[in-house]
Amino acid sequence: MQGAPTKQRGFTLLEVMCAFTILGLVISTMVVIWARNIDKAIWAIDQREMREVADTIFGKILFEQQEHRNGDEGSLAVIYGQWAGLPPHRADRYRDYYYSLTKQDYVAAGTADPESDAENLFEGDEDDEETSTITDDEDEEKTGNVRLVKFTLKVFRSDERESPLITLTRYLTPPNIGEDE
Repeated sequence: MQGAPTKQRGFTLLEVMCAFTILGLVISTMVVIWARNIDKAIWAIDQREMREVADTIFGKILFEQQEHRNGDEGSLAVIYGQWAGLPPHRADRYRDYYYSLTKQDYVAAGTADPESDAENLFEGDEDDEETSTITDDEDEEKTGNVRLVKFTLKVFRSDERESPLITLTRYLTPPNIGEDE
């Protein structure tokens, strides 16, 4: 005599389809998150490298102050590629990045010469009675002027010329040209 058949219960087709749908949603979400993180990592590496390149070029510009004019601009592929001696196929990596240099004269102490374009670095309000000018008591002539040049280097992507990726600024005293030491 055989016993009563035991009833085995398995998964229905609907349950299996729901499980695969949930698994597919989880996997697709993880792939999207993974892809975003890879994009962020690539962007961070690019930013770090552009900061290094911009800092290198800025140091070169500051060292060679007289060779660079206000308003100089160009491709990083050219200026950095030449400086670093990169072969053309390696310099192409920087072809989408551009730089712009501005130089502006300032007076840090004393008063600005009316004939120059220099601005006072520490300008007070119009209502301030105290001024930081240094004058000769006898002749009331300007003395003790300290000139500074503000160098600003901005690095842009070619498709985002409105907002710079990197902005570097430094104030330096201008080199004395024609002075014998």
